[in-house]
Amino acid sequence: MKKIFIIAIAALSLGSCKKAFEEINTNPNAAQTTTPELLFSGAAVNLGTTRVGGDLYTSMILSAQTMASGGNYGWGAADIYDISPYSTGNIWRTYYVSTGFNLKTAIRLAEEATPVKTGAIGQCKVLLAENIYEATMIFGDVPYSEAWQKEVNYPHFDKQEDVLNGLLTLLDDALVNLDAADASTTAIKSYDLFYKGDMNKWKALAKSLKFKILMTMVDKVPSKAADIATLYQEGGMIESAAGNFVFPFGTASGNSNLKNALLVKYGNGSNVFFFANKLVIDPMIADSDPRLSHYFDLGDAATNFQGVATEAEATDMTSKISMQLFAADAPEYIMTYQELLFLEAEAAAKGYIPGGTSLAQEKYQTGISEACKLYGVSAGAANTFASGKLLSATPLKDIHLQQWIDLMDRPIEAFNTWRRSGTKGNEVPTLQIPPGAPNAGLMYRWQYPLDNEILPNINAPQDVIYYYQQQWFDL
Repeated sequence: MKKIFIIAIAALSLGSCKKAFEEINTNPNAAQTTTPELLFSGAAVNLGTTRVGGDLYTSMILSAQTMASGGNYGWGAADIYDISPYSTGNIWRTYYVSTGFNLKTAIRLAEEATPVKTGAIGQCKVLLAENIYEATMIFGDVPYSEAWQKEVNYPHFDKQEDVLNGLLTLLDDALVNLDAADASTTAIKSYDLFYKGDMNKWKALAKSLKFKILMTMVDKVPSKAADIATLYQEGGMIESAAGNFVFPFGTASGNSNLKNALLVKYGNGSNVFFFANKLVIDPMIADSDPRLSHYFDLGDAATNFQGVATEAEATDMTSKISMQLFAADAPEYIMTYQELLFLEAEAAAKGYIPGGTSLAQEKYQTGISEACKLYGVSAGAANTFASGKLLSATPLKDIHLQQWIDLMDRPIEAFNTWRRSGTKGNEVPTLQIPPGAPNAGLMYRWQYPLDNEILPNINAPQDVIYYYQQQWFDL
């Protein structure tokens, strides 16, 4: 039942994308003429809508256990580790065809333009880095060095370490483009749905994404700590919520967030599918967290908030995920200021950047305040709550828990952070194998799609990679 439902949502996602942005070339492989601007915008739309579509969002929030299905009270308990091959295939094609190919083509066209569109090249490179970072964090080893090359029919799958190092180089190249004298005049502006061609914001994003990638790598490559320190001391990363990397949605027909479209189509406009997971809501209740009423709606017969285990049966007392997060115009946050603050707090606590416990505390509290304000908590209430949150004798656990709470509705990032938060069996929070899943282990990756994007490639991994096998970065 669940797998069929996800496929139906995938079809809804594709239809909404086509209606929403009619000017965008949806088949760049067959296009006779196009522009970097159109290709960039098309890539942005495909990436942004995929992140909130049924194939990725619905599968990820349940398999990563940031939300609960509610069992038969919701839309039916099932093996949430059994991700539909239709979903994994659609996601793979987003990263490599509708987003990756668009961006690589846009870069080529911008390089061939007269004058060269230097700013546009930088924007495309940053978005491409985000795109491939998501791909490797979901699937592990992926094509990169030989991807999108006409002369290569069967690209090799690069090791994840090599992919991540490649993305660091790509972002350095992007920063050179974005810092060029003509960057602002050659930037993508009206077709830039994120920053409208603001080069300073793109540079801050590029540096912040570099910081995140380095923090992903440093546990396996301790020498990256020096690069983290250098990047932090250089400054220039995201400095406020105004720099958040956000894909916008609207209330106009065809422009709505696909999470809302899902509920309109299958739930008569109400959330009857997604419930508060005890792993998120219980620590929030214990703290009287002011985000509670912004994250959750009370159960139909409840007067207080309460959660349910990942695949357990919900009741009319169980809190549901707030319709605020499923609104038609709810934005999709790809990277935020508070995400960076928590990474900086983590880096300080680990001694990668100067400042030690004092700086870790400052970044931790500011991150909590910013996280609260992003979801509608008043500045006064957010600051009061954050000022009372002190790091304990186990500061990293405190930081990782706040990352987990902040990322509840951003399951790709929640899944990434959870895997980084401790050695196997010691992650924050402690997850259990969901009912219905094989007793082989917790999920640490998605399996490669079994479709025409992978099977014909003689250079694809020949051994089956199982969902319970850890990726390279994961201790």
